[in-house]
Amino acid sequence: MSINNIKKLSLNPHFYSLLMQNFLSGYGKPCDIKLLFMAIPILIYKESREKLVRANKKSRIETLFQDSQTIEDNKISGKTRLSGYIDRYKALMPYCKEALIILSSEIKIAFRNQKIVVTKKDKYDKHDGIIKEWTRCAYYLGVVFSKTTEDHLSYYLGVDTE
Repeated sequence: MSINNIKKLSLNPHFYSLLMQNFLSGYGKPCDIKLLFMAIPILIYKESREKLVRANKKSRIETLFQDSQTIEDNKISGKTRLSGYIDRYKALMPYCKEALIILSSEIKIAFRNQKIVVTKKDKYDKHDGIIKEWTRCAYYLGVVFSKTTEDHLSYYLGVDTE
């Protein structure tokens, strides 16, 4: 498979729109656009997705990503496992914008008072295989994000809030 074909599969705004729809379904309330842009780089990163597989309605960002792991007598924090986040955030921004356009044109989201509201929820359990795993991770990331503030997430992830 050529590098261009791999890019088409991994940087697909249609797939990102499905992830965003599930994220918003889990978030469950009007959501700031920036939170969607913050979610996709976490979902794309394999190590963070592996943590989200175990997420449930009681999970919080700290419980998922803050625990320490010992590797050869060195402690590595959970936050370090999100390394490269800022680079992924910047690189994925154009695809996230396209995904928002797709969701809006399919009338799955609406913009109200400078927030995004999901108008057609997606249920992750209606999918099969790997798509079900990805959409479940997106749903529970939405649940996790709904329990904290944008400022806290921005600080935790190192994203500039301006």
